[in-house]
Formats: sequence, structure tokens, C-alpha cells
Amino acid sequence: MDRIGEGRNEAKAKPAPLLDPVQLNRRTHGNARLQVEVLALFVTEVERLMMQVEDAADPQLRGDRLRALTALARNTGAALLAEQARAAETQIGDGVPDLTALKEAVANTLAFIRRTGV
Repeated sequence: MDRIGEGRNEAKAKPAPLLDPVQLNRRTHGNARLQVEVLALFVTEVERLMMQVEDAADPQLRGDRLRALTALARNTGAALLAEQARAAETQIGDGVPDLTALKEAVANTLAFIRRTGV
């Protein structure tokens, strides 16, 4: 007889969603027009913040921009982007963070928003 948990695959963590419509609905009180406005502003701000992250010579400024990006993503429901921005922020102390995963999350999230218009 197997012991509890023996021989079973451990549950894999679900990947974070590109955009959580429940979170967006909650923040916009279900107002579809407001959601469109919020997402348009989100796209613009993400692009601006990413340029600032990439161009920042000062680690403190880079960290500030990554924190702003994390907060923006969390507030809008872009969970994967928020996770990757936070992960990059934790690497600041080690020098210049690897932004590869963050750039991919940004590209995928913005492409999803542009494609679906959520």
C-alpha cells in the first residue's frame, strides 16, 4: 500500500495569467468603457516604464521603475508581468538584472491586450 503522497506527481503551480479579467472588472466596477481606457493607459505606461528600466544607469532608479511596473501590473491584473517585474527587482542588488523574462512577459501581455481588447 502506498503512503500518502508517495508515487504521485506534485501539483505544479499554475502559471500566472497574462491578464486576469476578474481583477480588471473589480478595479473598473465592470464598466466596459472604463476597462478600455484603463487598458490603453496601461499599455502606454508599461511601454514608458520598460524604456526607463532599460535605460536606467542608476540601480536605485531602475528599482524604482521596476516597483512602479510591478504595482501597475498588479493593479490591472497582469499577474505574469507583475511577477517578472518583481523578480527583476530582486536582482538589482546583484548588478544589472536579466530582463529577458520581463521583456517576454511585457511583449506577451501587450500582444494579448491588443489582440483581444479584453
